[in-house]
Amino acid sequence: MRQQTFEAEYEPLWTALRGWLEGQPTLDPEGVPPAYRKVCHHLALARERQYTPVLVERLQQLALDLHQRIYGAGGEGLSAPVRFLWEGLPRQVRAEWRLVVFSALLFFGPCLAIFAIVRAHPSLVHLMLSPEEAARMVQMYDPKVATMGRTGASRDVLMFGFYILNNIGIDFQIFASGLLAGVGPLFFLPFNGLHGGAVMAHLTNQGLTAPFYGFVSGHSSFELLGAVLSGAGGLRMGLGLLRPGRRSRLEALREGARQGGSLLFGAALLTFIAACFEGFWSANTLVPWKVKVAVGITFWAALGLWLALVGRRRA
Repeated sequence: MRQQTFEAEYEPLWTALRGWLEGQPTLDPEGVPPAYRKVCHHLALARERQYTPVLVERLQQLALDLHQRIYGAGGEGLSAPVRFLWEGLPRQVRAEWRLVVFSALLFFGPCLAIFAIVRAHPSLVHLMLSPEEAARMVQMYDPKVATMGRTGASRDVLMFGFYILNNIGIDFQIFASGLLAGVGPLFFLPFNGLHGGAVMAHLTNQGLTAPFYGFVSGHSSFELLGAVLSGAGGLRMGLGLLRPGRRSRLEALREGARQGGSLLFGAALLTFIAACFEGFWSANTLVPWKVKVAVGITFWAALGLWLALVGRRRA
C-alpha cells in the first residue's frame, strides 16, 4: 500500500485519538485501548514499509502518548490500580449498565421479596434458614449473648481477614460460575439475595433492629455492590460463549473474561473496603446504631454519584 493511501485510510483514527488525548470527546473511552493497539500495528507497518521518517515519528509519538495515558507510564498522577478504581471502574460500569442493572435485579429482587414475605409470615423463614441457623443468627446479634460487639485489636484484625476471605470468595464464585454459559450468576445472585433477605427479616421480627442494622449498614454498600459487579462480570463472560458473533468462541470468551475481569477487580477492591469497615467499624458499640445507619446511607448515595458521574470529563 502506498503511503498516501495508508495515511488517507487511517488519518481519521489518528486524529480522533489525538483529540481524545487533548480532552476532546472524539472517542468513547472504552474504544481507546483497541484503537491504541491499532496504532501500534500501524507503526509497525510504517517501519516495515519504510514510510517517511515524519510519519513514523508521528505514529511513534502518538503510541507513546496513548501508552502513558492508558497505563500511567511516566509516574504522573494516580497509580494504575487507584486510577482504575476512581475513574476506570465507573466508566466500565456505565459501559455495561444493562448487565449491571440485570445483576442488581437478580440480587435485590429476591432479597426484597422474601423480606416482605417473612416479615408478614415469620414461620416462612425456614424456607431459607434451618431452625439451627435461624437460632444462631439471633444469638449472634442478641445484645445479651452476642460476640459481635466485643472489640479489640487482635479480634478486629482476625475478623478483617475472615471477611476478606469469605466475601471475596463469594464474589469470585459468582464471577467464575459465568463460565457455565452465564447460568451460574443466574443461580448464585438470587440465592444470596434470598438468604440475606431472610436473615434481615428474621432478625427484624425478633426485635434486633438496632444491633443488626447498626452492624451491617456501614459496609453494606461496598459489599453488596461488589456482589452485583461480580455477577455482571460473570454474565459478560457467559455471553461471550453464548453470542460469539463472528469471533471464535474461545476468542469471544477471552474478550468477555477481560471485560468481566475488570468488573471483578473492581468488586474485589470494593469488598476489601467493606472488610475494613466490617472488621474495624461495624462491631464498635461505642458508636450509636443510628449514626452507623446514617453513615451507611451516605455511603450508598456517594457510591451512586461516583458510578454515575466520575470519569465523564475525559469521555
